[in-house]
Amino acid sequence: MHCFDLAAIGLHLASVHTGAGYNDFNPGLYVEGRCGFLGGVYYNSYRRASAQVAWRGEPRKVPLFIELGLATGYPGHAVEPYAMAGLRMGPVRLGVVPHVPGLNRTVVVHAMVQLRL
Repeated sequence: MHCFDLAAIGLHLASVHTGAGYNDFNPGLYVEGRCGFLGGVYYNSYRRASAQVAWRGEPRKVPLFIELGLATGYPGHAVEPYAMAGLRMGPVRLGVVPHVPGLNRTVVVHAMVQLRL
């Protein structure tokens, strides 16, 4: 097994924001390697294309995950860091990105579907 061997393919679906005026339809695609590194693209909350690289940790015995990454396509930052924590429900993942003053403007709940290979 190599860290970057393909382990999963995922689809970004939609988000809900605590602030008004954001795009909640966020289709996209990502791939994940065996060690949790992932990369992908999606249509973001500002109606722009975003690229992402991240690491996701998913303990085997509890249905939770954390994700730490970088994304492009947001105002004010060429590359913006993000952190997400969430819940796994079979192939569905629901994650929460907290509001961080000076970095992002809203709390985001994001839905994804992931298929393990």
